[in-house]
Amino acid sequence: MPTTPIPQSLGLPKIGHMLGLTIDPMAVMQRLHRQFPHIVEVAVPPHTFFVVTNPTLIEEVLVTKQKHFHKDGFLKHHASALFGNGLLSSDGDFWLRQRRMAQPAFHRQRITEYSEIISAKTAETLAALPHNQPIDILATMMELTLTIVAETLFGVITPRQLITIGQALQQSMDYFTNDPLRDIAASITRLPLHDAKNAAYATAIQALDTVINEIITERIAQPRESTDLLGMFLSARDDDDQPMSRSQLRDECKTLFLAGHETTALTLTWSIWLLLRHPDCVRTLQAELTQVIGDRLPTMADMPNLVYTEQVIREAMRLYPPAYTIARSCIADVTIGDYAIPAGKDVTLSQYAMHRDPRWYDQPDAFIPSRWSEEFKAQLPKYAYFPFGGGPRLCIGQQFALVEATLILAMVMRHGDWQLLPWQRVVPAPAITLRPKRGVMVQIHDRA
Repeated sequence: MPTTPIPQSLGLPKIGHMLGLTIDPMAVMQRLHRQFPHIVEVAVPPHTFFVVTNPTLIEEVLVTKQKHFHKDGFLKHHASALFGNGLLSSDGDFWLRQRRMAQPAFHRQRITEYSEIISAKTAETLAALPHNQPIDILATMMELTLTIVAETLFGVITPRQLITIGQALQQSMDYFTNDPLRDIAASITRLPLHDAKNAAYATAIQALDTVINEIITERIAQPRESTDLLGMFLSARDDDDQPMSRSQLRDECKTLFLAGHETTALTLTWSIWLLLRHPDCVRTLQAELTQVIGDRLPTMADMPNLVYTEQVIREAMRLYPPAYTIARSCIADVTIGDYAIPAGKDVTLSQYAMHRDPRWYDQPDAFIPSRWSEEFKAQLPKYAYFPFGGGPRLCIGQQFALVEATLILAMVMRHGDWQLLPWQRVVPAPAITLRPKRGVMVQIHDRA
């Protein structure tokens, strides 16, 4: 069957879209979505890559023809030290083996057990927050979700180990932060800014590997019955009755630490920021929380009744998806729709741009949690909304993350009156995840 030629977007002479993708990749992706309804070949000399802008074609990449695509080179070559060969970065039969071994740790009964830890740790964190003083809610949520994933992953670790892991993860993520001014300064002045950045990254990875290896060694030396993730990983066996290797245990723990706390903390931070800019939404949420949970701690049993709370989280992940783009490398010639993708080409799928596409969303840049009615969800193309990815590589922790975010948001918004500090300008900073560039500063006031 003849294929349809793929349109091209060449950008500026000699540099293509390199400058735009460096300074504001989100704006570039949105423009491409509005100009090209299916797919476009984008020039970043000397290379080009494809951006898929149609939900049906995205489903082919992630689901029906996913065997033709592997993880992109960025994760394999630039972030390999951070993620190792964990679920986020591995491919093929090895990935499938690991996925099957890890899956039982995320069954509903396990998540119900973890939910008790989530509520308890959130209550401790909120009780310790000062009132009438500036608080960076991003830093607060990062610390809280790190504590939660530490306890669900490892059971009990020392404060020193937790601090080391938190600092190492933060320094590792800083390495990937997009900073055009720093990069330009390095090229003009020839100062070894990149060398210092690389050295800090290497030091952070070494510290992270050391402390996680230490925790694994301690657990192996003193085995115990436990329902935490590490205990389940240690007892897991593949189809050949083989356990995970030590290096694989370390890599999966690193991956879950990062994916398990970073993305949920960002979802909560964006949710709180968006809510506090929309007092009418806060009132609707408060009414639901008063009716469903009152003054007690929320539990898994409350989840079906926290409808608006879930809608707030869903809408925040639409506007500011923590995982804001997916890239794949085509490993064999394939046709998606009527378009031929040759082997060796990279394909990009932008959740950020798709989630703000006016073809699928009225007032696409507006925060409207109530849009997520059952009727709206039923008529929305499946891959017009995919904050957790899709297909076989759908985020293994999706249900855990949604439960965690829902319970924490419910408890946060019942804890006094929150106000944004008025002087700040909150902007997204795309790196591996989509963070607010300078955090989000708030204050808590006693509720009248």
